[in-house]
Amino acid sequence: MNFYKKPIFTGFSPNLTLSDTFTACGFLFLPWKWVGLRKGSSEKKVVAWLQKYFGSKHAYTYDSGRTAINHALKACGAGIGDEVLVQSYTCMVVSNAITWTGAKPIYIDVGSDFNMEPTDLEKKITDKSKVLIIQHTFGKPSNLDRLLEIAKKNNLKIIEDCAHSFGAKHDGKLLGTFGDIGMFSFGSDKILSCVRGGGLVTSDENISKKLQEFQSSLPLTKKLKVIQHLFHYIAFAKGKPLYNLGVGKLILGLSKKLNLMNRVIYNPEKCGKQVIFYPSLLPNSLATILLKQFKTFESINNHRQEIAKLYNDKITNNKITKPVWSNESVWLRYTLLIENSTKLHAIAKKQGIILGNWYNNVIAPKDIEIKKSGYISGSCPNAEQLSSRSINLPTNRHTTKKDAGKIIKIVNRY
Repeated sequence: MNFYKKPIFTGFSPNLTLSDTFTACGFLFLPWKWVGLRKGSSEKKVVAWLQKYFGSKHAYTYDSGRTAINHALKACGAGIGDEVLVQSYTCMVVSNAITWTGAKPIYIDVGSDFNMEPTDLEKKITDKSKVLIIQHTFGKPSNLDRLLEIAKKNNLKIIEDCAHSFGAKHDGKLLGTFGDIGMFSFGSDKILSCVRGGGLVTSDENISKKLQEFQSSLPLTKKLKVIQHLFHYIAFAKGKPLYNLGVGKLILGLSKKLNLMNRVIYNPEKCGKQVIFYPSLLPNSLATILLKQFKTFESINNHRQEIAKLYNDKITNNKITKPVWSNESVWLRYTLLIENSTKLHAIAKKQGIILGNWYNNVIAPKDIEIKKSGYISGSCPNAEQLSSRSINLPTNRHTTKKDAGKIIKIVNRY
C-alpha cells in the first residue's frame, strides 16, 4: 500500500526549478563565483530586458517589490500631509511603503474581482489625495478605463501595482504601461521569481530623474541576506518533495528557525517598522536567476491559463463562486469564494494538497498589527467579507492537469 501522496502546493516557491537551484548552488559553493554574488552585469541586463519588453524609456531594479513601490511613491511626490489611495485586500508591505513616505493610506473597497471599486474610489478622494495605486490582483486586470478616468479628472499620479500580473494585458496592452509608473515584484510566489526582487518602469523623464537619484543612494544587499536568499532554493528543493512525509516540514522549519534562509515578511514589518537591512539594490546573483526566468515565463503564463481554464470549466459546485473568466489575465492564482474556507483547506491538506490563503485578512498577513497599516475596521466591508471566504487554487508550472483534476474533485465534493 502506498502511503506517500505527492505534495501539491499553491505557494511554497512555486517557480522553483532545478536549473535555478543549480545556479544558486554555484554562487554559494564555487569560490570563483563569489565575486559576482552582489555585483556583476546581470542587473543591467535585467534593466535592458524590462525596457525592451514594456517599451519603456527607463527601468530600475531593487531588492524587493516593497522598495520599488516606496521609491515609486517618493518619485510621485508622496510625503507628509498627502494621501495615497490604495485598495484594501492587499498586503502589509504595500501599506508600509506608503506610511514610510510620511503619507497616509486611504483604503478603497474592492469588487467581486478582488480589484479596486471605482465608485468607492470617487467617494474617498479629497484635496489631499496625491497618488493612486492600481493593483491587478491575482493577475487579473482591474477596471482600468474607469480608474484612469477618475485619476485624470482628479490630477492623481498613477502607480500600477503589477506584483501579481507580469505579462497580463488590458485591451492588448501590457499592464504596467498605463500609469506613470509600473511596479513589479520578483518575490518567491510571483509570476517571475528570484526569491526576492522588484522593478519599476516609466517613460516619464521627471519621474525617472528622481528614481535615478533615489537609487544612487542605495547600498548593495548585505552578503548574509544574499546567501539566505540563495539558500532558499536548496531548502525548498529538498523540503517540497518530502513535505508530506514530515521530513520536508522539518527541513523548512529548521531553515527558518536557524535563519539559514530569508523570510517573506519580517516581524518588524508586520508592526509597520522598517528592517535594518533594506532597502538595497538587486544582487547580481538573483538577477542572474531572473534573466533565466525571462526566457520561459510566457510559456509558464500560458500553462497558468490552461490550468485556470480547467478549473473554470470543470468546477460545478453551486456552493462555490468562481472568478469571471478573462483571457488577458495571467492567473497567478485561481481564487474561489466559499463559506468556511478553513474547512476546505483542511480537507485538501489530508490529500497532500496545500491550497492558498491569499488574502485571509483585509490587510495580509493575518498576524500583522492592523492598526499600524492605517486600516479602519468597517471602511471596506466587501473586502472584509471576501477575505473571510477566499481560497486559492494553484496554477504554477508544477501543477499538472492531473493535479488540477484532483483539486477539482475535492472542490466539487465540498
